[in-house]
Amino acid sequence: MLKRESQLLVELDAALKFCITEESKCSLDMVTNYEEVKAEITSALEIMRDNPKRVDKPLIYHLDVAAMYPNIMLSNRLQPDSMVDESVCAVCDYNRPGKICDRRLEWAWRGEFFPAHRDEINMIKHALNQESFPPKRPGDSQRRFTDLSAAEQTALLHKRLSDYSRKVYKKTKDTKVKTRESIICQKENPFYVDTVRRFRDRRYEYKGLLKTWKKNLDVYQNEGRTIAELDEAKKMIVLYDSLQLAHKCILNSFYGYVMRKGARWHSMEMAGITCLTGAMIIQMARALVEQIGRPLELDTDGIWCMLPGVFPENFEFKLSNGKKLAVSYTLARC
Repeated sequence: MLKRESQLLVELDAALKFCITEESKCSLDMVTNYEEVKAEITSALEIMRDNPKRVDKPLIYHLDVAAMYPNIMLSNRLQPDSMVDESVCAVCDYNRPGKICDRRLEWAWRGEFFPAHRDEINMIKHALNQESFPPKRPGDSQRRFTDLSAAEQTALLHKRLSDYSRKVYKKTKDTKVKTRESIICQKENPFYVDTVRRFRDRRYEYKGLLKTWKKNLDVYQNEGRTIAELDEAKKMIVLYDSLQLAHKCILNSFYGYVMRKGARWHSMEMAGITCLTGAMIIQMARALVEQIGRPLELDTDGIWCMLPGVFPENFEFKLSNGKKLAVSYTLARC
């Protein structure tokens, strides 16, 4: 823990500047109390560093990665048409020394197979070839294994292999996971990516309007507005909440759609890259939390964790135009 708190102190300046300039889109020159906020956070981190054994009341946080899967697809320009191989890159006009348009990412391939070996499979096939099977139509002669259709042969062989594996190996399948690498073309027509981006931005817009109308409802209730105005605010809250949830379902479908085998744009490579990248993000978040506090529960796009009570939380930067900029250091670093 001592090492992690020291690293947070070293990275503090860069983290605060990133929150101001990148996330809040504000100029650093407009902040008037930057050194004061930095000193407060530094003091809290030094207390954690010097006294790693904490007995104070902890903080419970849910660190949620906003629109994780859509943002993974957008940042890497992941789309089914972009999954190419070396032969496609070899004949591409952009295939020149120093090219950066062939982003290579790893994904996990998972295969399930019978534990029976090849000689055992051949033994079962030989036994099937010696047997006779019911005719296709009543009154016809018995059929041999080679006379069966391909689907019937496959189904029968799978059943025999399953029974044999269960009897000999006490299990019906083995699972193997291999890490593979795929090429994502960064020059492909971004129709799929642009569509995901439009849905994501529109959802952000609806979520912003939802927060605005929730604030309006609180103001209306405090000011004693008319019933008609309160009713309108409640209806707008329901409307924008429904719209943002609908867009959330559609955004998740962009990732799940490519995993469906019957999909027109089926791409297991794209689905595998998206899934593995998301898992790595959550694992990195868990590793970070374990050095500061304790992880409680992990899900697909977030982590519940427990942090020391003295961990710096929310701060406000004062701007030269009289406004204030709220910043959560916890979310910025974790």
